[in-house]
Amino acid sequence: MSIFNTKESYGLVSKFFHWIMAAMLIVIWLLGTFNDEVGPLKKIFIVTHYTLGITIFLMVGLRLIWRWLNPKPEYLSPNKFLRKISNMVFTLFYSLMFIIPISGYVLMNLRGRNPVYFGYEIPALFSSNEAWKGFAKETHELLGTVLLILFVLHVLAALYHHYIRRDETLKRMAWTK
Repeated sequence: MSIFNTKESYGLVSKFFHWIMAAMLIVIWLLGTFNDEVGPLKKIFIVTHYTLGITIFLMVGLRLIWRWLNPKPEYLSPNKFLRKISNMVFTLFYSLMFIIPISGYVLMNLRGRNPVYFGYEIPALFSSNEAWKGFAKETHELLGTVLLILFVLHVLAALYHHYIRRDETLKRMAWTK
């Protein structure tokens, strides 16, 4: 398997980014959703949630750079509608993976806390604000829900391509063919 993308398939680096970020998104959603129900583990859940959020934010930048430096495999379908949907999903996915960590950072600032990233406290840009805290929390959760829905639709689309269209879409992102 090549480290670089080709016209037919994604390379090792693109596959790594794809699958590690997928796993991180699942974990971060679970940590954020269930942190109130874990009792004494709550602080660990929250700190891990912050750390993964910041890591995803950083990885989005690296992943975009890698994408711009590598050819994207050609579309398998001549269907312009599916191509348009694919491009919209890509844009929305990356936008959300960039915006949600920022909204989490703002939320923490408004709560009067600074996120911690691998033991390092990130300085606040905003001061504590009770009036905006609720809005920031709702926004962060809503964006997370939109990302979750998009994630599920992405998985369903991959399964649709694999089992119904029977094309190579899913296989191009798999570790083996």
